[in-house]
Amino acid sequence: MKKWLFIAAALVIIAAASFYLFREKGTVEAEPVKTAKAARGDLKLEAMANGTVNPEIEVIVKSKAGGEIIEFSNNAGDVIKKGEVVVKLDPETEQARAKQAEAALLGAKARLERAKIALRDFDVKLGRQKKLFEDGIISRQELEDSEIAFQKAGTEVSIAESELMHSSEALKEARERLADTSIRAPFTGTILKKFVDRGQVISSTISSASEGTQIFSMANLDKMFVTAGVDEVDIARIKPGQAASVTVDALPEKTFEAVVERVAPQGRTERTVTVFDVVVKVVDKDKALLKPGMTADVKILTEVRKGALLVPREAVKSKGSKSGVYIMKAGKPEFVEVETGAADGVSTEIKKGIFEGDEVVTSGISKPNGNGVQPRRRMFF
Repeated sequence: MKKWLFIAAALVIIAAASFYLFREKGTVEAEPVKTAKAARGDLKLEAMANGTVNPEIEVIVKSKAGGEIIEFSNNAGDVIKKGEVVVKLDPETEQARAKQAEAALLGAKARLERAKIALRDFDVKLGRQKKLFEDGIISRQELEDSEIAFQKAGTEVSIAESELMHSSEALKEARERLADTSIRAPFTGTILKKFVDRGQVISSTISSASEGTQIFSMANLDKMFVTAGVDEVDIARIKPGQAASVTVDALPEKTFEAVVERVAPQGRTERTVTVFDVVVKVVDKDKALLKPGMTADVKILTEVRKGALLVPREAVKSKGSKSGVYIMKAGKPEFVEVETGAADGVSTEIKKGIFEGDEVVTSGISKPNGNGVQPRRRMFF
């Protein structure tokens, strides 16, 4: 029995010694310090925002005429040319209105002619009355009655002229409505949406209290823009003509070239943040891939600092209240206080403190061993 106890005790001692030796060996294994050299390069500063893709021109087409749609063969996505008939309405109602307006105009012309004849008649009578009054044949009262009758005839002429003008405008409007029973494309573009279809009755923009029925919307997709809301912190750096780039979720692998077109002079509040609308024009040769309404991310190149001394962003570290970098000297990292400049999210500009070619530490810093490497402890069981 004592023999077996002795063997068990020996095994425990051997196991404990092995654990200690393997643990100590594990502490020697270390991870090399990651470094990079401070180098000169061009630092590109960008302002970022998101917005929506919009066409240059987008309109909702309505009609001055009203009636039933008898032809509307186009669909969303179809390209239509300026002046092309897109929708036809039943012209019967508008034809009747045009004929009524023509008749009203003829009546107004006749009334004006009659009023002018009456005016000439009263003018002749007034001349005679003046002669008779001078000869003492009629009284002053009779002369004044003739003058009043002449003035009334002149007023009737003015009224008839006004009615003629009104009737003429009414006929012009009726003819425009009749012509608008054939609804034409106002410019060359693409149909975005149909609001009505064949068989539906639409109301006129002239006679309807609701400003007329929306028939279809269309846009010119030859020129595409993105309207993005830029934070007020960055807006002072943005000016028309600056280069920009656009990406959309639908085409994440594609970057579209763009240029700043205009900057809104007044900001607006969006979720308690003041933003300014900046419109960028897409100039990329593949801009036809963009569709109105797409959500877009915009980067605007606001400044390029050429020949700046740059280090990776992760090389800049804080030590107490100081900002600096660790540079390798004699195989060991040494903290050096620096003055930083701008950053682009990848690199940071160093204005003072180190020199080109200095090897800076980009990994975490802990107490190094004699070989300039970071200890990494492992436990073996």
